[in-house]
Amino acid sequence: MSLDPFCKREETRGTVFYETKHFMLLYDIRPVVRGHMLFVSKRHVEDVLELTQEEVADMHAAFRIVIPKTLDIYCPEDRSYDLTSQIGRYSGRTIPHLHFHLLPRFKSDGYQGSAASTIFEDLALNKTHFTARQIAAEVKLLRKEFGYSLQH
Repeated sequence: MSLDPFCKREETRGTVFYETKHFMLLYDIRPVVRGHMLFVSKRHVEDVLELTQEEVADMHAAFRIVIPKTLDIYCPEDRSYDLTSQIGRYSGRTIPHLHFHLLPRFKSDGYQGSAASTIFEDLALNKTHFTARQIAAEVKLLRKEFGYSLQH
């Protein structure tokens, strides 16, 4: 097992805003759009097919809670979003640990029309247009909205 940043809990603790038994939800440290977050398996697995039935059920329950609440917070009118995971060596994955990106989408996010595919390039390149202060503010907002404290 590699010691990726998701396995090193102290590296991700600062951006976690919600947890379930098997998943932690954290704000991406290099968001490409406002509200860019990650669903991360607490157990080190690289492929969704490695999850147990209990973990799959927990992941689905987390999706059903976090996605609608996120859309209420970030894009209440349109409710557009991307939910994606890169799995395998040739997928563009940068961290070999199962995680899903949730990206609320906006008309003004710069990834419309012919630029739509560049959102995945920016993900792969870890491009961000947000400061550490902006990211901290988003984490604080999400912790408040989800009723999360670091005592979890």
